Amino acid sequence: MTAFEGISAVILDMDGVIYRGDRPVRAAARAVKRLRDSGKKLVFSTNNSASTRAAYVRKLARMGIPAREHEIVTSGYATAIYLQKHTPHARIYVVGENGLRSELKRAGLNLVPIKKPEKATHVVVGLDRTINYGKIAGGLRALLAGAEFIATNADATYPTERGLSPGAGATVGALAGCSGRNPSLVIGKPSPYMIEIALELLGTKPSETAIVGDRLDTDIRVGKKMGLRTILVLSGACTKREADRAKNTEMAPDFVFKNIAEAVVS
Repeated sequence: MTAFEGISAVILDMDGVIYRGDRPVRAAARAVKRLRDSGKKLVFSTNNSASTRAAYVRKLARMGIPAREHEIVTSGYATAIYLQKHTPHARIYVVGENGLRSELKRAGLNLVPIKKPEKATHVVVGLDRTINYGKIAGGLRALLAGAEFIATNADATYPTERGLSPGAGATVGALAGCSGRNPSLVIGKPSPYMIEIALELLGTKPSETAIVGDRLDTDIRVGKKMGLRTILVLSGACTKREADRAKNTEMAPDFVFKNIAEAVVS
């Protein structure tokens, strides 16, 4: 496995690398098994905050990929850890799905009822496929009352079995558009927080860790910034044309492959 030579741990993005929606990428389970069999330590990461880590363990298991909860890092979990560490007494108005709410509650954080947004000290926004006017209006009232604006991530899209769908950036954009404010903090990639958590879980240095992702602007950008080996796969959001255009730029990956299976058998 040339791309993984000298590497002891791998951070595997999930959307577009392991699966698209509920459909696994071809031979992804076999590739993950080969990485484990070669002694690599693994962390599975995703900017998607819609589900809990436990739900991702179950999803991977359905695809023939065994994983444990402590091997999963989502932007929702990373946001919960950040707030637990820096503002444990925060009162949070959430615009997002149940996975994000569950991770925040599990970290012992206080969530503000949807009918009392003005009591919030923070508005936390993630992917929300049930977004509606009421949620946006509540978020706006919280922001106008002085709450801090935090995004789990700002991805414009994410890959599904039917193609690209609107990502958390669409939800963040709705709040930014009506409030005139952008998030003061974005937790997900390309910010370093998720990678820092992953490295701590793996117990490895950046120089001995690789990241496999499908996005130049998040996975590869943060990998380059943090000193990881960067491996781009073309099974998700990024096209070959975009990968070619990235050559000789600050987002040029160290390796490019069609998919995770090709990366592992190369």
